Amino acid sequence: MIQSQRYKVDIVELKKIMAEKKLEKIIDLSSASTVDRNILSKVLNGDVKPSTTVIEKLMATLQIPPERTGSIFFSTYLRKT
Repeated sequence: MIQSQRYKVDIVELKKIMAEKKLEKIIDLSSASTVDRNILSKVLNGDVKPSTTVIEKLMATLQIPPERTGSIFFSTYLRKT
């Protein structure tokens, strides 16, 4: 397995936080975080992993503490290939 495939975004947890912050729609999160909505859509669909810049913007906008950020954006990929 390639190193970059060992981690995935915990989309369920990320969407829970979005709901808590009343930013359930991608367009709302995009406006609040200044992250392109197409990129957010791909991240939330599991198509791409976010860049460091995107992670930092989402952390700030959604007020995710650093210790929780790691478990959301670097969740262990357990599926065997």
